[in-house]
Amino acid sequence: MPSMEITTNQKIYVSGDTVEGELIIKSDEKTKYNAIHLTFTGREHTRIVVSHGKTSTVHTDERVYFSQQIDLASEGEMTIEELRFPFHFILPENLPSSYSGTNGWIEYMLTAEIERSWARDPKRERAIMIRNTELMPSSEFQRAFIEKDGYSILDVEMDEDAFSLGSVIGLRFRVAQEINIRGVRIELLAEEEASTEHCNRHNAYALTKQYFEDSMIERGLWVDVGIETNESMPSQFTREILSNQISVKITLDVPWARDKSVSVPIKLGNYSHAAEREKRQSYDFTWDS
Repeated sequence: MPSMEITTNQKIYVSGDTVEGELIIKSDEKTKYNAIHLTFTGREHTRIVVSHGKTSTVHTDERVYFSQQIDLASEGEMTIEELRFPFHFILPENLPSSYSGTNGWIEYMLTAEIERSWARDPKRERAIMIRNTELMPSSEFQRAFIEKDGYSILDVEMDEDAFSLGSVIGLRFRVAQEINIRGVRIELLAEEEASTEHCNRHNAYALTKQYFEDSMIERGLWVDVGIETNESMPSQFTREILSNQISVKITLDVPWARDKSVSVPIKLGNYSHAAEREKRQSYDFTWDS
């Protein structure tokens, strides 16, 4: 059976880029084919499994952003020599960045296929990563607290609530004297909402965790915290059937009782400031000769 490889000129793209590459086909025997084509598809899709005792139902939905096909070859015969087919696709503007979640995905896929008669059609897929830079949204001061009997037992403050991936999220917390705790747990949470025509699914998971034991906390005084982020973390976004929101959750670890928590929503993404964007655009400008 022929083997296929899809190569591309870059690992990461942005909306409007040109995706260039080659489809390389190798075969150890002569093989007749009806056609060879390459399809480039962008979509968001969701998949939710609902259990019913010993059985389960799978619900899916999708939104196709684009689908383009290139016919690389018509009917012919493949020899044992290597075949190379160059290709290029121009990405549409305003595409969302790639995302891989628990019940939903935003993905961009190159699919090569060799059509044959009376035999299985060989296929090969290659995912294309898109990571767009957005303008930094406005940032605001945030404050949250937990009360008991009319008194604040935990105060949380953030001087800003918009952060670019790779930066440090800064916050401070203060614990009252009266509350008995083992410590304070701080989590950076991603909360995914996926939906299909028949059901919805919410998933929350921690991107990072920090724990401050009670002995590390001086009661009544502010404790400064820095939460490191990196570019592999998911951005905040909202699409038609899929969304992902980011928040910081601060939890009082209470012995022999239910923990008490408060969450502060934040904006986290691949952001740049207006000045940085204008500077980058000026570098990209060239005169036509």
